[in-house]
Amino acid sequence: MTDLKLKPVSQRTLSDESTDRLRAAIRNGMLRPGMRLVEQDLAQMLEVSRIPVREAIQRLVEEGLVNKVPHRGAFVYLPTLKEIEEISSLRVVLERFIVERAIARWQPDHESALRKIVDQMRSAAGQRDFQQIYELDYNFHYTLWEVAEHSIMLEVVSSLRSRISRFLYEANSALPSTQLTTHVDSHNDLIEIIKTGDVATAQDEMEGHVLGAKDRIVTYCQLMPDEDA
Repeated sequence: MTDLKLKPVSQRTLSDESTDRLRAAIRNGMLRPGMRLVEQDLAQMLEVSRIPVREAIQRLVEEGLVNKVPHRGAFVYLPTLKEIEEISSLRVVLERFIVERAIARWQPDHESALRKIVDQMRSAAGQRDFQQIYELDYNFHYTLWEVAEHSIMLEVVSSLRSRISRFLYEANSALPSTQLTTHVDSHNDLIEIIKTGDVATAQDEMEGHVLGAKDRIVTYCQLMPDEDA
């Protein structure tokens, strides 16, 4: 078979690329919550056929970033107040579990890594660079999830947060400077309490952190206009 000349298989397909482009467009706000996703329009913009777009939309449905409504089509995920409550209450359970495991595995280098992220968040807040704050906020929690050393839990909690990440970004963007600074500083408060090894107090602090995010998201979503493009 050494005489055969086969073209190497591409590691990425048009479906993969389309999924990445649409996911990024949802997360950066180009495709806004509640917006209808029209396959033909998206295919023209991405310069692909409708098939990879259809496959991409289905993947995003599975990720929770897109909803399919019978006889109406696919829409960028816009949570109901009930869904926000359910996602947040489940996050509370998982994040309390994460705190317990993180404390049991806590090392000085974990504190250093998290402090560095908070310092970068503070700098970004000073410039009101909300995209950077959003990314660093996610990195902070992801780092803590990794400290907990539970791969399945990390996958679940990451997926939950991704469903509301865009709304959290928008809600934080609306905060005045003083409240934004308080939000950033709350991450240092978490580190301080986790460092003490007091599991119950650290869990309560994390619960308040998650529920504070929920309240900001609810306020933002209630102010959003309905979209049906």
